[in-house]
Amino acid sequence: MIDNFRGQPIFDIELCISCGLCSKNCPSMAIQMVDVKGKKCPQINLGKCIFCYKCVEDCPRGAIKNSTNFELATTNKSSLVMTPKRDKKLTK
Repeated sequence: MIDNFRGQPIFDIELCISCGLCSKNCPSMAIQMVDVKGKKCPQINLGKCIFCYKCVEDCPRGAIKNSTNFELATTNKSSLVMTPKRDKKLTK
């Protein structure tokens, strides 16, 4: 795999400070801040994401990271919405 390949973003809820920069600066509006047990966290819609990694660059705590996971094909669009969970990392 190429080092700079841009796959599915990975989100770590424990590092998130709920600043919302990822959502504000997303050019495709693929990130929406949602409430998770009293904390605002990003919900990423991979169906809208253009994998520019602006969210990765803008996150001050490194809560969103890059990955090389590219196998995202599906017939169910709702499975492309990465919903944050309080006890785990962002899951698809």
